[in-house]
Amino acid sequence: MKIQHRLCQALKEGFIYYCILTAVITALFIWYIIGSQELALMDPLGWSFYITSCISHAACIALIAYLVYILISLTGLFRVAKVVMALLSVFLVILGYINGEVYQIYRFHINGFVINMITGPGATQIFTFDIRLYLLYGFYFLLLTAAFIALWRLVKWLRNRGMAASHKVFIAIAVLLGSTLYAHVCHIFASFYQKPSVVLSARLLPYYFPTTSYDLLVNTLHIQPPKGDDVSFVSKTGNMVYPLHPITIDRSKSSNLNIVLILIDSWSKHALTQECMPNIFQYAQQSLQFNNHVSGSNGTKSGVFSLVFSISSYYWDLAESSHTAPVLLDVAHDLGYSFHNYPSACQLDPPFGRVLFAKEKNVRISTPGNTVYERDERITRDFISDVKNGAFGTSPFISILFYDLPHSFEPSTKHKRPFSPAWDYAKYNELNNDIDAMPFWNLYRNTCYQDDELVGQVFAALKQTGLDKNTVVVITGDHAQEFNENHKNYWGHNGNFSPYQIAVPLIVHFPDSQPQVYTHRTTHYDVVPTLMRNVLGVTNPESDYSMGHQLTDAQSRNWHIVGSELNYAFIVDNDTILEKSPSGKMLVYDSKMNLVPDYHINVKAFNEAINQLNRFIK
Repeated sequence: MKIQHRLCQALKEGFIYYCILTAVITALFIWYIIGSQELALMDPLGWSFYITSCISHAACIALIAYLVYILISLTGLFRVAKVVMALLSVFLVILGYINGEVYQIYRFHINGFVINMITGPGATQIFTFDIRLYLLYGFYFLLLTAAFIALWRLVKWLRNRGMAASHKVFIAIAVLLGSTLYAHVCHIFASFYQKPSVVLSARLLPYYFPTTSYDLLVNTLHIQPPKGDDVSFVSKTGNMVYPLHPITIDRSKSSNLNIVLILIDSWSKHALTQECMPNIFQYAQQSLQFNNHVSGSNGTKSGVFSLVFSISSYYWDLAESSHTAPVLLDVAHDLGYSFHNYPSACQLDPPFGRVLFAKEKNVRISTPGNTVYERDERITRDFISDVKNGAFGTSPFISILFYDLPHSFEPSTKHKRPFSPAWDYAKYNELNNDIDAMPFWNLYRNTCYQDDELVGQVFAALKQTGLDKNTVVVITGDHAQEFNENHKNYWGHNGNFSPYQIAVPLIVHFPDSQPQVYTHRTTHYDVVPTLMRNVLGVTNPESDYSMGHQLTDAQSRNWHIVGSELNYAFIVDNDTILEKSPSGKMLVYDSKMNLVPDYHINVKAFNEAINQLNRFIK
């Protein structure tokens, strides 16, 4: 009974300590916003969200120390438990403080890249610490350790005065759970209605993932998504500056050529053959082919963002909350272009309609059809009808056709499927590292074959109407599709950043251009600069609005960033992949997804890459 009583007292004291630690970390998180660009955006809704988020996230982090304390206390080593919890508390507080400093410099939280920079060879090229600084922080560490050990005396005093009574524990738990619930519900609606004070302040908290749910609000609660005019946007967030300088146009160099962008979801470069996609293959022979091209990500959301914005999807939240439109479309509007969107898959989630096409009025974000093929066929038919009926008028236009069939693995049963043996559908439950991939690959190739027939109709319509003589056509994919080529049991996309998931075809056709094949590395970031200069007459340097270069420029694309803010990687020499996982760990792979042990970052090159990545953040 005596041991049980001591355990009960220890758990009560531990809970009080846990609450105090939560308050300390909460205060630390609130400090993050002081002096930040996000501070200028804060309103009552933003503050209520941010403070409750700080409380709930701090409670989750402090829980680590409390759980370890409980485990040790269960063994009867109560004094050891107190020392360990105090040391863990010191570690968490110091880590939180350092993370705040890192975020102010690099605009991302501590991860494997930062740790490698600090501890690896070449760290002194970037960081130089005087011995007095080490001594000062050593003193702070000892002082903080002494304070957290001494805190147990205050905890005991509070317990003796009833602070661990059942009703007070209930109140504390209710505050923590209530803060968590409010923060997540608030973020669901705030992200839906694009409230910058909420969306952007959430980025300040390390590895904090508040809930979003477009499907819940639209499909279950039947709430209509906001239009541009219905949302209280701010013109400048204080965070994103895109472009860096006003765009200047030499109208004498503006060609007034139409631009048609054909996107094929999940398009593997290995499917672009005479046998599988004869129409596009033949078209490529008359065009500029970029045979070493990679997307800006391994998923649709980030891949399309990188193509249209010409910057990393790292900026998605900033662009969405500030109602920032792609520079390409802004410039095109200034030159009198009209914009027309033909999506097969619904573009509600991810919300391309309000991010990529933020300033477009009545932009089309869905297409009727009972099957994927029917929708792909419908966008083809609608575009051809608009072309032949003169729906675009006499002004130049930009049109985007986004095909979905290869992503769906659902070829039409009413149309030719030339490749066999092929699965009738994607048997995901049968996929493993030893299975013969050919039937799955042939299923995929059948979808590519059917979409190629539809794209061929687009080519024919442009030629029949004479628009081929004044239209630039760009054909590419949002990302690629892997079929276990590396024999690491990766299938599909969104799984890694190897070439099999980010390398896509790129074909660019300029009227009267001579066919040419380029083998140097190009990226999705390069497409917009090429169109801006060669079609729209923009004279700014590419660095003002892009992370890319002219497609024909053969300079190195090392430190090409792919992915999103949560999960991203840098692609360097020989397609070596330096990946930051969602947990913050840094993993290094070669191009075949073999782990590279003991890899040390080129600190100077990494620092330059981060500076380039962050240059559109004020």
